[in-house]
Amino acid sequence: MNFTQPPSVSFAQKRFLIFLVVLSLIATLLGGIATSRYGAGVASDSVKYMAVAQSLLAGNGLFDHRGLPLLSWPPLYSIILAGLSLVSGLDVFVAGWWFNVFLLGLNLFLSGVIFWRIFQTKPLYAYLASGFVCLSISSLRIHATIFSEPLYLTMTLGLLIVIDGYIRQHSRRAFIWMVALSALAPMLRYVGLAVTVTGLIVILIENRKEPRIFLRDGFILGGVSIIPIGWWLVIRNIMTYGTLFGTGDAEVDVYQNTSLALTKILHWFVPYLTPLMPILTRPFILLFVMALLLWFLNRKRSDLMRAWAQALMDRSVYPTLIYGVVYFVAVVLTIITGDHQWLDTDDRYYVILLVPVALLVVFTYDILIQPHLPAFRRSNLIVVVLFVLWSVYPLYGMREYLATARTIGEPSGYNHFNGRAFHESNIVIEMQKLRIAQPDAFFYGNYVDAVWFYTRKPVQTLPTKTVSDFTVVYAGWPHDKPGYIVWFKPNEYKHYLSPDELSQFSELELMYSDPSGDIYYVRPR
Repeated sequence: MNFTQPPSVSFAQKRFLIFLVVLSLIATLLGGIATSRYGAGVASDSVKYMAVAQSLLAGNGLFDHRGLPLLSWPPLYSIILAGLSLVSGLDVFVAGWWFNVFLLGLNLFLSGVIFWRIFQTKPLYAYLASGFVCLSISSLRIHATIFSEPLYLTMTLGLLIVIDGYIRQHSRRAFIWMVALSALAPMLRYVGLAVTVTGLIVILIENRKEPRIFLRDGFILGGVSIIPIGWWLVIRNIMTYGTLFGTGDAEVDVYQNTSLALTKILHWFVPYLTPLMPILTRPFILLFVMALLLWFLNRKRSDLMRAWAQALMDRSVYPTLIYGVVYFVAVVLTIITGDHQWLDTDDRYYVILLVPVALLVVFTYDILIQPHLPAFRRSNLIVVVLFVLWSVYPLYGMREYLATARTIGEPSGYNHFNGRAFHESNIVIEMQKLRIAQPDAFFYGNYVDAVWFYTRKPVQTLPTKTVSDFTVVYAGWPHDKPGYIVWFKPNEYKHYLSPDELSQFSELELMYSDPSGDIYYVRPR
């Protein structure tokens, strides 16, 4: 059951490297096709990333498109977008678009490196696991959208690769990379502290018999890692703005988060067919039954159970699985449940776990299932045939995804603002003309993110229905800041006051009307 200590494999390595390069180029091409119509997908988070980057380029600091300080997440991704835009001369959107498409190929390549390192003596598994990642529509979706997750995935995979150098060669260079990635990851995403925790756990395990080295390396990694995120959260956020994340209390239902996460991960392997939904949406029962079946199958083969456990604890394997557990726990403990309940495309946080999940599946099949199969089913040909049959599912989904993307733009649920509906909307064209004619005018809107994305100018939100007597509370609005209201139709944001309600305490003059929306000039009454 030894996966990691092969004889000479130079030719096999070269052949796999060629395969991996070709696969990475294919993945990059798929990312280009998915974004060929209008560019990368743009969500609300995407707009904030880009707006902060543009604010940095303008010398205005870490502020978003509404003039609010960046608090909800760390600044590294916006800083990188600003840097890419500055160096390339491209708009922040275009820079982020092609950067993430490039990362799609890079992340597949790094995933393959990890698979090869682990499955050198059984290279077929490295090929199939790399194919599994390449066929992931979930991975394609997040790389085809302006999100920080692709770069965070790069950091995660890079950490897992350098950790192997630290473990096997006691490399100081690898340790320096571990420290650097552990410091940078939390500045990209708050949950990036999982990288730091993983590094500390590995240092503890590898140096448990040498406490002096553990204390030295652990202190260096932990101390250096906490400096930038500590400065950001304590000095910058709390001491400057009086808040940790800039958001109020939000419900975090750990049980529901865990259930939803497991359902979304299971969807990587099976489709959401109506007959399967009662099973997929009860993942705890399904996983318990699967574990029970595996135990029953191997109840008289303690040697296989020990081999499985030993394989998972191998020095090339356990860091990846530890990271998977730490990251999964961090996400389900912190994610806002109400924002991530839809199942179809909202698994952006869990794509980070593609490699750990693939490893767990391969080891379970190879050690706990395959030995019980008839001899003819243990051949590599059967494994390949099964993979090819399964691949019909993701290939069909990918074909549908790419066909839709080339028609209406990136089609996932993440892409709120960069699709055909907006590009063919008359209200967008009129808004852009007005912005050009009056670049210094104040703009308000119910879709503030869309207003910024299509004009690249600051925008303010409208008064909300959070107060009982809004005619009194908002009297005098917009408070010496007359400007234009861009009201997109249909309006999905029901918490904003409508133009009819706004007219009860402000003067509104209709400037343009269309089924796609209206533009009003607004001034205090």
